[in-house]
Amino acid sequence: MKTRMVWLASLVAIAAVSAAPLGALAQKKQRDVITREEILKSAQRDVDLYAAIQVLRPHFLKAPRGTRSLGGSYTSPLAVYIDKIRQPELDVLQQVKANTIVEVRYLDPSRSQNEYGITANGGAIVVKLFKGQLAADSLTRPPE
Repeated sequence: MKTRMVWLASLVAIAAVSAAPLGALAQKKQRDVITREEILKSAQRDVDLYAAIQVLRPHFLKAPRGTRSLGGSYTSPLAVYIDKIRQPELDVLQQVKANTIVEVRYLDPSRSQNEYGITANGGAIVVKLFKGQLAADSLTRPPE
């Protein structure tokens, strides 16, 4: 009976250890992505994309840990790409409706520099717009 309990405890421990990395990997993978589905299911679906990111993934908008703009290393500000086109400033996200995106992805400084070059060494927010009927209305119209 004691051997059976030890065996069962070992089996449970092995299952817990092997399952933990898979769950952690899935969470980490989604930590840097906001999907259209997630936005449409949230209360953020009718706000601008900047506001949605602030609520759903505020770390996208914060400077990465350990980055410095003075002293030994220079880091560029956060880069924004919408459908592979570099945008002039982060504020452009306030002109995009959250419900018109397919995906928003955050790239850490190393990855963004590898994908977009030295001018993106402060990290990047990469936005893919929905190509359906809403694509033409993806930018909010300023009040007249």
